[in-house]
Amino acid sequence: MRASDETRRGRICVVGVMKNPGTTILLLVALAAPSFFPAAQDLDSLLVQSIGGPEACRTAATLHTLRARGAFSLNDQVGEFRIAYTSPDKIYLEVTFGLLSLVQAYDGVVAWKRDLNGAYSRVSGYEENEIRRQVYLQSYSYLFDDRLPGGRKYLGLVERDGTDYHLVALTPLNLDTLYLYLDPETARQVMLTSRIDNLETITYNSDFRQVSGMVMPFVSRAVAEQAGLVTEFVVDTVIINQPVDASLYRLPGVQKVDYRFPHGANRYEIPFDYSHGHIYVTASVNGKRKVRLILDSGASANILHQAAITDLDLKVVGSLPTKGIGGYEEADLVRTDSIVIGDLVLFGQIAGRLDLAGIGRSSPDGVPFGGVLGFDFLARFPMMVNYACSTLTVFDPDEFVPPTGGSSVPFSLTMQVPTVDAELDGVSGKFVVDLGNALGLLLHSHWVQSHDLSGKLLQVEPLSRVLGGIGPGLSGQRAVARTFDVGDLSLQDVPVLLPDAGEGITGSEELAGNIGNLLLQNFTILFDYDEGLLIFYPVSTDSRSTD
Repeated sequence: MRASDETRRGRICVVGVMKNPGTTILLLVALAAPSFFPAAQDLDSLLVQSIGGPEACRTAATLHTLRARGAFSLNDQVGEFRIAYTSPDKIYLEVTFGLLSLVQAYDGVVAWKRDLNGAYSRVSGYEENEIRRQVYLQSYSYLFDDRLPGGRKYLGLVERDGTDYHLVALTPLNLDTLYLYLDPETARQVMLTSRIDNLETITYNSDFRQVSGMVMPFVSRAVAEQAGLVTEFVVDTVIINQPVDASLYRLPGVQKVDYRFPHGANRYEIPFDYSHGHIYVTASVNGKRKVRLILDSGASANILHQAAITDLDLKVVGSLPTKGIGGYEEADLVRTDSIVIGDLVLFGQIAGRLDLAGIGRSSPDGVPFGGVLGFDFLARFPMMVNYACSTLTVFDPDEFVPPTGGSSVPFSLTMQVPTVDAELDGVSGKFVVDLGNALGLLLHSHWVQSHDLSGKLLQVEPLSRVLGGIGPGLSGQRAVARTFDVGDLSLQDVPVLLPDAGEGITGSEELAGNIGNLLLQNFTILFDYDEGLLIFYPVSTDSRSTD
């Protein structure tokens, strides 16, 4: 046997866990054993008993594939799910509810997802870690030397909400810690707590049944109270060790085309109004409503302002919590027939619908503020933002060759938002690049405190106004950083904002900060989502100078 705080030694059995986004389906066994206090060396025995003893161990040890399906609900929106796993490190999860469908998958190398509008993208950061953590749990890696790395530790008998549990800590892939709560009499894994960045999820498992000698909970309900998110998986069918097509796990190479590019053109120039730190383009929704939309790379989807589209009778197809600067708000999901920007057309997209009053402004000639254009617009085309000329140049992705003369900075996607590595005063961190941030460089509270930056920044003083966005407004401080470096670019004496930690993105424990327009406007910037590149060009008053 191994000690409870060891990360790798001998193995005698496995515990199966099927982890889903926002919830967990845990494969455990009920025992009629008395309550006991395992010593450090008995953790293996506890886990062995939790799946049904030696015979169940042999079944789990030879598990090569698993498929399951059943009913799914998200905040009372009902649908279906299906999941597939192939050892040692592949997983696929699809959920559908109403007209909506979402996919997350990992092929052993690449983590990816399909969003509500059918677009495929690689994921990274804590999103990728969460998917890989699912693989770790499903592969029983915490009980096999030849599988994925990680650690585990028995923390003793603990009380939670008046009930006693055996508490086991797991560190899949030596990353974030999961806490497993086992019933002291049956060893069933009845509860699990986990965190994705600053969001805690508690999963409750019930209705345990036998499948090939192992006992699985057929009902799993997860609650992320901070986000107002409740999901439930009710298993109907489980099939083990039957063939699964390997192509299911691979990121598809062909994207859905849901737009029309101007005929005969390889680029299209859209004028914008750069006002009060926001980039506004004029668009029409369903050919009926002319509105001003903010270009917002910090938005993982297009979001329409409720007051501007009230009389368009857009079909509501669901709802999801949205995360903003200060916290979470529930957004209706509506289907649009078209969003037209000049001669550029987006067809049949799903967008969020929220009250965005206070974020944007109507034009001087009375065109109302109508919402934001996020990932579902920006990711469709390479596009260049020229602040000096107030032009957005959109390129045909089939014919695109990036202009020369710029400085390239690779980015990954965090919740569909471009994220770059950067250094502030010599301290490295991950920063989102947010065209919807009308301010400048925001530093997140957890990162500032972790690196004791408050005492190193210059000219620190309270903010004179509240910072706004989706979620509650936030107070904070402003200051000056000596240096800020992104790729080959180096800026000196950079103004920064230090908002108080909220429940939204400013409370992130993974992201260092947010790069907004008051910093980005010092460049002409190309966004290329297909290649995962930002290219920074010198400021020019000639919109075609980067040809």
